[in-house]
Amino acid sequence: MPCRTCLLLAVVVPSVLSAAEPARNPDLLKLEPDRWVKIHEPKAGEATFRRQPHGGSCFDTKRGRLVLFGSDSHGRDFTNSPLFFSPVELKWSRAYDDDLRGTYDVTADGLAVAGKKGDHPWAMHTFGSVVYDAARDEMIVPIFDDHLVPGRFTDVFKDLWPKVKRKPTWVYGLEKGEWAALPGDGVSCFPYCAAYDLDRKVVVAVRPDGVHELGGEPRAWKRVVKAGHFGWHTNCAYDARQKAVVVFGSNENRDDVAAYVPKTGEYKLMPTPGPRPPKDEHNPMEFHPDLGKTVVLVDRVEGDTKQTETWLYDLGADAWTQVKTATLPFACGMNYNLEFDPGHRVMLLVTGGDGTPTRVWALRLSAGK
Repeated sequence: MPCRTCLLLAVVVPSVLSAAEPARNPDLLKLEPDRWVKIHEPKAGEATFRRQPHGGSCFDTKRGRLVLFGSDSHGRDFTNSPLFFSPVELKWSRAYDDDLRGTYDVTADGLAVAGKKGDHPWAMHTFGSVVYDAARDEMIVPIFDDHLVPGRFTDVFKDLWPKVKRKPTWVYGLEKGEWAALPGDGVSCFPYCAAYDLDRKVVVAVRPDGVHELGGEPRAWKRVVKAGHFGWHTNCAYDARQKAVVVFGSNENRDDVAAYVPKTGEYKLMPTPGPRPPKDEHNPMEFHPDLGKTVVLVDRVEGDTKQTETWLYDLGADAWTQVKTATLPFACGMNYNLEFDPGHRVMLLVTGGDGTPTRVWALRLSAGK
């Protein structure tokens, strides 16, 4: 079978590490390579939640935990708390209880807020636009949920919507657990994607109108490329080896890759003459620094057979390879929840939200891939 269910101990003995370094889960360090392994599924009586397919994710490298943030919203879901998964403890936790609809409001200067203190963002779609800024130890969310406009999917906010004047970039400080909105309006990645350029320490937003960057001091958005290549439901990852942002997936149902190279300012479609994965959209994807390749999960649906294939994209060679032993026996569908765990050197994937439980999977890729 291409995937495995692994029953890991609930109590994990941490490795001996420095105080500044996150602990390690020894079971994750010795996973069978090149196969997806289920490492967590809620047990009877365990508090759980429904994964939000419209929500994004990032990885908090300082604390060694995966972070989900985002909501299917549409006036029916109000998930607006960051959710944390510890690969050491194999447990989920949250920053705070999701704020009730009755706490939703708009400030005097037109900022949509929620919570008893009015210091949280509304529940919103985030797609592939949840980014961890390691230099600032912040989660960056450059998005505004236009699906909440009255009359489209819901009228829940018809009393508040006319008061909304600001569409900022939200940031969540992970040390103090506090939200803040950057001054002015941000660049909305609804429903697009963003990545963190760890070399230049800027956020890169990829939209149909081109590429935008958030950087400088004080931080400000700047449009650096004035034309795009895709519609919506894209995802992207920063390729630290090639110093470029790799983009894949589109509502146009394509199998093209585009790359933005900051050094030259070029944003180009790659010719990719060899094999390609199936055409798809809203794909889980993340760069694997040990392999120097971007991991992309792609659905293959043929009749009643639904699977998720694992593909690796090498930007330097402009070539795809499939990890045939790492095929999941279901389609991921809309999923932006794939992250690289640098402490355990594994990929972590969160699935569910489609009538199945919220599950966490791990994949250790061998060096020869």
